[in-house]
Amino acid sequence: MSVPTLVDAGFVPDITDEAVEEPAEKVGRLATSADLYRRWERQQWSVAEVNPRRDAAGWQALRPFSQEQLLGSLAELEVGEVCVTQTLGSLTDHPQTEDDRIYLCTQMADEARHVRFFQTYIEDACGVPLHEQEGRELEAAADYATVFAPELTRVTSEVRVDGSPESWYRALVYYHLITEGVLAATALRTTRFLAKRLRLAALEEGLTNVTRDESRHVSFGLRAATDGVNNGYREIITDSHFEAVDMAAWVLIGPARHNPSPAIPAALASRAAQLQGSVDIGRERLLKQLRIIGLPELVERVDQAWSAGIDKALDAYQERWDAPHPIRAAAARA
Repeated sequence: MSVPTLVDAGFVPDITDEAVEEPAEKVGRLATSADLYRRWERQQWSVAEVNPRRDAAGWQALRPFSQEQLLGSLAELEVGEVCVTQTLGSLTDHPQTEDDRIYLCTQMADEARHVRFFQTYIEDACGVPLHEQEGRELEAAADYATVFAPELTRVTSEVRVDGSPESWYRALVYYHLITEGVLAATALRTTRFLAKRLRLAALEEGLTNVTRDESRHVSFGLRAATDGVNNGYREIITDSHFEAVDMAAWVLIGPARHNPSPAIPAALASRAAQLQGSVDIGRERLLKQLRIIGLPELVERVDQAWSAGIDKALDAYQERWDAPHPIRAAAARA
């Protein structure tokens, strides 16, 4: 049997892995902050080397519908990365260990690189200038910006004010487990699939790099939350999940962004299946993480809260656009 070296010691779950459960022997050896730092040193990449501009011709050849849907996904990712870049500092300033501090400093560099990648891709490949009206409207339509980002800013600001472990673990749940472990993981998995299908090589390469980084980030969150559950912070970690789950469901549905239902039944069924797939991925990620961090008793209740949040967001979509969301439109025709 091979023995892990310092380079590959510690388990880092791939956030795009489709497995519902992780093997117990792997969960028992989640990577430490020191393990994650070593991985960061050898997993560097450059936005310039990805060269988003090489996708420009391929982007222009896409159908308008494909452009619109992919732009919406990229905007959600870009807005999310901007927010997490602005809010990570308080977690870094008040870490649970010094190894955590050093690792979190590497994550700040990652988040800045992600912002630069998504902004460069949107501008150079998609041709949307973010500093002009079209770009501002694209960012403003992202539900994450109006629903989740203000709450993430609030809970991370509380860490800066009191520096307590309770505030730190609440912010960890909002940041690493929900924003990154559920929302970003879902968006990256579905957007990478589209990039590959549409033959956008630079986008696929960049998203692969971002996914590798985010897998480290989420792994840190899982390890830290596991330690918190085992060391007296079970209640705050539990409460934080119930606080955040409704907002996460809202962001995945995205009531603020128009998502018209195709008139052709087969096209509607395909579109609804794609959107329902994202909802299902988010749900699976959420429940899987609860089991990993030692809170399996919450799975049923959180699952119910997730379903209620999805229904609430679908209701909001219909009220805003005076038409059912494609998921409900397809269900009504079935």
